[in-house]
Amino acid sequence: MTKRKKDSLLWQLTPREGGPVSYLFGTMHVRDQRAFTWLKQACACVDECEVFAVEFDFSQADPAATNAALTLPEGITLQQLLGRNAWKSLDFHCRKKLGVPPEVFQKAHPMRVQVALTQVLLSDEAARSLDETLWAYAKTMGKQLTGVETFEKQLEMLRNIQPERYAKNLTWWLKNYGSQRQRLRQMMRWYREGHLRQLYQAARRDARGLRRPLLLERNERMAKRFAEIARCKSLFCAVGAAHLAGGKGLLRLLKNAGFTVKPVPKRAL
Repeated sequence: MTKRKKDSLLWQLTPREGGPVSYLFGTMHVRDQRAFTWLKQACACVDECEVFAVEFDFSQADPAATNAALTLPEGITLQQLLGRNAWKSLDFHCRKKLGVPPEVFQKAHPMRVQVALTQVLLSDEAARSLDETLWAYAKTMGKQLTGVETFEKQLEMLRNIQPERYAKNLTWWLKNYGSQRQRLRQMMRWYREGHLRQLYQAARRDARGLRRPLLLERNERMAKRFAEIARCKSLFCAVGAAHLAGGKGLLRLLKNAGFTVKPVPKRAL
């Protein structure tokens, strides 16, 4: 199979011993319309399946618990974690991009700050993120809804990422903030064209030492749950595109678990 033929965000999987046809789709957790170019084709595949899954069952979401997990412990402030130069950079970007002083993030986990500053570089053209749009469609179509992780596992992951460790990632990110808009444009192009390898490599660089909790451990859990469902029922599973590729990505793990894996070419709209 040529590299070009492997360029897809949508994959068909069937158990080698025989069984229902399922799909794995790589998403972006954004409301930017540039990420929605695969939506129509994805919805057509949702129609074929009994079960629809995202990373975690959205009905389990607890905003208060998420907020608590992304709040720094008592006695620690973001300014202490970042140091003088990074804090000065954060001050500049918060005022310029968000219109607020950096002090509003004093008790915020560094991950929350990075997400906030990334979101302002993207458009909010859709009412829901791509994942939420697919979830709502599947719900309307009467599909069985679930997650390939649990919300509690996602919270556990957030709690286990030490803010001191992620502060290093945020410091590097702030230092390179000027190039982030162009980098996001490039990622959107890769996404539209289905370049999973490039998206995975970008996510791997962003993880900067946190690849195991952010990607690898989650891939193992999600692959196990996908296989449990897809051996019995047809499943459409939508997870972040960065989870699909790589030697320990979902496609390789599911192939090793006994599934035949085939890319679904993007159709011209």
